[in-house]
Amino acid sequence: MDIDATFLPVAQELIDQVFPTNVLYRRKNGVSYDPSTGEVVPDQTEYSVKAGVLSRSRTEDGGVGEVYSLGLWIHHSSTGMPHLPKTGDEVDYDGVTWKVTDVDPTYSSKSLIASKLLARSS
Repeated sequence: MDIDATFLPVAQELIDQVFPTNVLYRRKNGVSYDPSTGEVVPDQTEYSVKAGVLSRSRTEDGGVGEVYSLGLWIHHSSTGMPHLPKTGDEVDYDGVTWKVTDVDPTYSSKSLIASKLLARSS
């Protein structure tokens, strides 16, 4: 059985058709020097992808502070995120920028299939 041919289409169908939520995934590639301005600037790549948002939660951080968390799935097909997500990347969802804090699990066989992300509002 070809796992990629079996499970990647399922992940893509679920995320793109059943739970379609537009997000902007911002992959952090480090920093680079911009000679025109003389400044060090973030080096990042943006991907407009669909995500399956699982949950959004709010936890008291003590006092008046609160921590907001977001759980979501993304797929890695030609219309999804082509790279393995990593902590420190960002997701723009519902007008908020969320920092990826956990990537677990990521399903793969010969190539990436889908990843579950946990993010916190930054």
